[in-house]
Amino acid sequence: MKLKTIIGFIAIFSIALMACKPKSKVSSSMPSTTTAAKTAFEKNDSTLQFFDWNTGYMLSKKWNKILLVDVYTDWCGWCKVMDRETYANKSVIALLNKDFICVKFNPEVANDSLVFETTVVDNRALHAFLFDRRSSGYPTTTFWMNPTKQEKLEVVAGYLDVDRFTALLNQLTEAKANSTP
Repeated sequence: MKLKTIIGFIAIFSIALMACKPKSKVSSSMPSTTTAAKTAFEKNDSTLQFFDWNTGYMLSKKWNKILLVDVYTDWCGWCKVMDRETYANKSVIALLNKDFICVKFNPEVANDSLVFETTVVDNRALHAFLFDRRSSGYPTTTFWMNPTKQEKLEVVAGYLDVDRFTALLNQLTEAKANSTP
Protein backbone atom coordinates (compact mmCIF):
# COMPACT_ATOMS: atom_id res chain seq x y z
CA MET A 1 0.00 0.00 0.00
CA LYS A 2 2.81 2.42 0.82
CA LEU A 3 4.53 1.72 -2.54
CA LYS A 4 1.36 2.62 -4.48
CA THR A 5 1.04 5.84 -2.50
CA ILE A 6 4.66 6.79 -3.19
CA ILE A 7 4.35 5.99 -6.91
CA GLY A 8 1.11 7.98 -7.11
CA PHE A 9 2.73 10.92 -5.35
CA ILE A 10 5.71 10.83 -7.74
CA ALA A 11 3.40 10.69 -10.76
CA ILE A 12 1.31 13.64 -9.57
CA PHE A 13 4.42 15.61 -8.64
CA SER A 14 5.96 14.95 -12.08
CA ILE A 15 2.80 16.10 -13.87
CA ALA A 16 2.67 19.24 -11.72
CA LEU A 17 6.31 20.05 -12.53
CA MET A 18 5.72 19.66 -16.26
CA ALA A 19 2.68 21.95 -16.08
CA CYS A 20 4.73 24.64 -14.30
CA LYS A 21 7.64 24.46 -16.74
CA PRO A 22 8.20 27.90 -18.36
CA LYS A 23 7.27 28.08 -22.00
CA SER A 24 9.86 30.70 -22.95
CA LYS A 25 11.31 30.48 -26.42
CA VAL A 26 14.63 31.89 -25.24
CA SER A 27 17.48 29.44 -24.98
CA SER A 28 20.25 30.48 -22.64
CA SER A 29 22.16 27.22 -22.73
CA MET A 30 25.82 27.67 -23.40
CA PRO A 31 26.91 25.12 -26.02
CA SER A 32 30.47 24.30 -26.96
CA THR A 33 31.97 26.26 -29.87
CA THR A 34 31.45 23.40 -32.34
CA THR A 35 27.89 22.80 -31.21
CA ALA A 36 27.21 26.54 -31.20
CA ALA A 37 28.39 27.01 -34.76
CA LYS A 38 26.26 24.09 -35.95
CA THR A 39 23.26 25.31 -33.96
CA ALA A 40 23.61 28.84 -35.34
CA PHE A 41 23.39 27.49 -38.89
CA GLU A 42 20.27 25.53 -37.95
CA LYS A 43 18.45 28.47 -36.30
CA ASN A 44 14.81 28.85 -37.06
CA ASP A 45 12.67 31.92 -36.58
CA SER A 46 10.90 30.61 -33.49
CA THR A 47 13.93 30.13 -31.23
CA LEU A 48 16.55 32.61 -30.09
CA GLN A 49 19.97 31.18 -29.29
CA PHE A 50 22.12 32.94 -26.71
CA PHE A 51 25.79 32.01 -26.77
CA ASP A 52 28.50 32.31 -24.15
CA TRP A 53 30.98 35.17 -24.64
CA ASN A 54 33.77 33.18 -26.30
CA THR A 55 31.48 31.52 -28.86
CA GLY A 56 29.36 34.59 -29.59
CA TYR A 57 32.36 36.88 -30.00
CA MET A 58 34.01 34.44 -32.43
CA LEU A 59 30.80 33.92 -34.46
CA SER A 60 30.02 37.64 -34.73
CA LYS A 61 33.51 38.31 -36.09
CA LYS A 62 33.33 35.36 -38.48
CA TRP A 63 29.88 36.24 -39.86
CA ASN A 64 30.24 40.05 -39.59
CA LYS A 65 27.10 40.37 -37.51
CA ILE A 66 26.28 42.82 -34.75
CA LEU A 67 27.23 41.38 -31.36
CA LEU A 68 24.43 41.88 -28.82
CA VAL A 69 25.46 41.26 -25.23
CA ASP A 70 22.66 40.94 -22.69
CA VAL A 71 24.36 41.88 -19.41
CA TYR A 72 22.22 40.51 -16.57
CA THR A 73 22.32 39.12 -13.06
CA ASP A 74 20.43 36.20 -11.54
CA TRP A 75 18.72 38.42 -8.94
CA CYS A 76 17.49 41.07 -11.41
CA GLY A 77 13.70 41.05 -11.78
CA TRP A 78 13.67 43.26 -14.89
CA CYS A 79 16.22 40.95 -16.54
CA LYS A 80 13.75 38.09 -16.11
CA VAL A 81 10.88 40.19 -17.47
CA MET A 82 12.98 41.10 -20.51
CA ASP A 83 13.77 37.40 -21.10
CA ARG A 84 10.13 36.42 -20.74
CA GLU A 85 8.53 39.25 -22.73
CA THR A 86 11.04 40.91 -25.05
CA TYR A 87 13.44 38.13 -25.99
CA ALA A 88 10.58 35.63 -26.37
CA ASN A 89 8.64 37.85 -28.82
CA LYS A 90 8.47 36.32 -32.33
CA SER A 91 9.24 39.55 -34.19
CA VAL A 92 12.23 40.26 -31.92
CA ILE A 93 13.49 36.70 -32.41
CA ALA A 94 13.25 37.05 -36.21
CA LEU A 95 15.22 40.33 -36.19
CA LEU A 96 17.88 38.99 -33.84
CA ASN A 97 18.33 35.72 -35.73
CA LYS A 98 18.79 37.58 -39.00
CA ASP A 99 21.32 40.27 -38.13
CA PHE A 100 22.73 39.65 -34.66
CA ILE A 101 24.73 37.18 -32.62
CA CYS A 102 23.40 37.19 -29.05
CA VAL A 103 25.43 36.62 -25.90
CA LYS A 104 24.26 36.32 -22.30
CA PHE A 105 26.81 37.67 -19.83
CA ASN A 106 26.47 37.58 -16.06
CA PRO A 107 29.34 39.63 -14.61
CA GLU A 108 28.70 38.22 -11.13
CA VAL A 109 29.67 34.67 -12.11
CA ALA A 110 33.45 34.35 -11.94
CA ASN A 111 35.11 33.36 -15.19
CA ASP A 112 38.79 33.94 -15.83
CA SER A 113 38.94 32.55 -19.36
CA LEU A 114 37.02 35.02 -21.52
CA VAL A 115 38.84 35.51 -24.80
CA PHE A 116 38.97 39.11 -25.99
CA GLU A 117 41.05 39.86 -29.06
CA THR A 118 44.36 38.13 -28.32
CA THR A 119 44.13 38.13 -24.54
CA VAL A 120 42.21 36.25 -21.91
CA VAL A 121 40.32 38.45 -19.45
CA ASP A 122 38.19 37.97 -16.38
CA ASN A 123 34.59 39.08 -15.82
CA ARG A 124 35.60 42.40 -14.28
CA ALA A 125 37.68 43.43 -17.32
CA LEU A 126 35.01 42.37 -19.81
CA HIS A 127 32.32 44.11 -17.74
CA ALA A 128 34.37 47.35 -17.74
CA PHE A 129 34.78 47.15 -21.51
CA LEU A 130 31.11 46.40 -22.19
CA PHE A 131 29.90 49.23 -19.97
CA ASP A 132 32.45 51.56 -21.50
CA ARG A 133 33.80 52.09 -17.98
CA ARG A 134 30.52 53.75 -16.93
CA SER A 135 28.25 52.71 -14.13
CA SER A 136 24.99 51.13 -15.25
CA GLY A 137 22.22 48.93 -13.92
CA TYR A 138 20.68 45.68 -14.99
CA PRO A 139 19.66 44.67 -17.50
CA THR A 140 22.02 46.46 -19.86
CA THR A 141 22.16 45.62 -23.54
CA THR A 142 25.41 46.29 -25.35
CA PHE A 143 25.72 46.33 -29.12
CA TRP A 144 29.06 46.03 -30.86
CA MET A 145 28.44 46.92 -34.49
CA ASN A 146 31.63 45.42 -35.87
CA PRO A 147 33.64 43.20 -33.52
CA THR A 148 36.54 43.04 -35.98
CA LYS A 149 37.19 46.75 -35.33
CA GLN A 150 37.82 48.68 -32.14
CA GLU A 151 34.82 50.95 -32.42
CA LYS A 152 32.50 52.48 -29.88
CA LEU A 153 29.86 50.28 -28.32
CA GLU A 154 26.20 51.18 -28.08
CA VAL A 155 25.21 50.73 -24.42
CA VAL A 156 21.52 50.79 -23.51
CA ALA A 157 20.74 50.49 -19.81
CA GLY A 158 17.46 49.24 -18.42
CA TYR A 159 14.48 47.18 -19.45
CA LEU A 160 13.45 47.46 -23.10
CA ASP A 161 9.89 46.51 -24.02
CA VAL A 162 9.16 44.91 -27.39
CA ASP A 163 8.36 48.17 -29.20
CA ARG A 164 11.43 50.08 -27.98
CA PHE A 165 13.69 47.08 -28.54
CA THR A 166 12.36 46.45 -32.06
CA ALA A 167 12.86 50.10 -33.01
CA LEU A 168 16.41 50.00 -31.64
CA LEU A 169 17.23 46.77 -33.50
CA ASN A 170 15.93 48.25 -36.75
CA GLN A 171 18.02 51.43 -36.26
CA LEU A 172 21.16 49.41 -35.60
CA THR A 173 20.58 47.08 -38.55
CA GLU A 174 20.07 50.08 -40.84
CA ALA A 175 23.20 51.79 -39.49
CA LYS A 176 25.22 48.62 -40.06
CA ALA A 177 23.90 48.28 -43.63
CA ASN A 178 24.74 51.93 -44.39
CA SER A 179 28.28 51.59 -43.01
CA THR A 180 29.14 48.40 -44.88
CA PRO A 181 30.88 49.06 -48.22
